[in-house]
Amino acid sequence: MKHFDISEWTDLARGAISAPNRAAMDAHLSSGCARCRSTLDFVGRVFAVAQAAHSEEPPVDAVRWAKAIMAMQRPPRTRGLRLVGRLVYDSFRDLAPAGMRAGDQVFSHALYEAGNFCLDLHVERERESATATLVGQLTDRDDPDRPMAGGPVLLRSRKTVVAHTVYNRFGEFQLAYPSAPYLRLSVAIDQAGKRIELPLSSLGDDPLRRSPFPRRRK
Repeated sequence: MKHFDISEWTDLARGAISAPNRAAMDAHLSSGCARCRSTLDFVGRVFAVAQAAHSEEPPVDAVRWAKAIMAMQRPPRTRGLRLVGRLVYDSFRDLAPAGMRAGDQVFSHALYEAGNFCLDLHVERERESATATLVGQLTDRDDPDRPMAGGPVLLRSRKTVVAHTVYNRFGEFQLAYPSAPYLRLSVAIDQAGKRIELPLSSLGDDPLRRSPFPRRRK
């Protein structure tokens, strides 16, 4: 008995087969071939699932921000797409009381400006913890009360994304991230891929330029 292969049964399920071949395959099924009937049933289920998935449209917001994240992952084609934040406030320059410095939690606060935007960042971690929490807010300095469009926020270690989220209409976001070298924060401003970038380690004396994790002695 000649059996038909899975590609032929797939064409039959899709209705993409000639009339003579269809007649031959129907006759083969009528002969009682359980193997080919099982193959046809399988490809028929796969085709039905594929048709159902094709008819479902993903949410517009999900598509928009997926495109924005992909744009942020690519290197900027022009310098105009990237704004480097300028540090205007550093809490580590304000010496905390001795009791707070000796506590179990470490806090830092930094304020950056980039173009007409302001980025307010707070870092918190437990002294013995392997992760830290970054809480931030993006605002427009020219119009602080206007709602933000919402957009992706990525935290990278070199080329690897270690944490990501989306800020809300108030520009607020929160990230939990592990200890990693060369951390850089990217905050999208628009769908074209324009963003603010901030190095969060190896930047000198400010809290976000140096790692929030103590170095181990060798």
